[in-house]
Amino acid sequence: MSHISLMSSITIRQLRQSWPQVERRLAAEHTLVITRDARPVAQLSLLKPSGKAARSRFSAALHAQWMKAAWRGRPAHTDSGRALAHDRAE
Repeated sequence: MSHISLMSSITIRQLRQSWPQVERRLAAEHTLVITRDARPVAQLSLLKPSGKAARSRFSAALHAQWMKAAWRGRPAHTDSGRALAHDRAE
């Protein structure tokens, strides 16, 4: 497994806690070795695109536009506190 030692490595903790940074490293390096207690346990490789149209990433701005159009100016929430108080009073 001498070729693994030449690859960049990350810990399981880094993988769990800092995925955005790991994803950027993976894009740049294409393969990362995942270690636990300084020993290699897995290899993470960048997948080649399948050619299928990927779903677009979530856009808060586009979602806000959709919500505004869908609700047409009405409040997007109801006063559930009042309904809950009414139910509890009964």
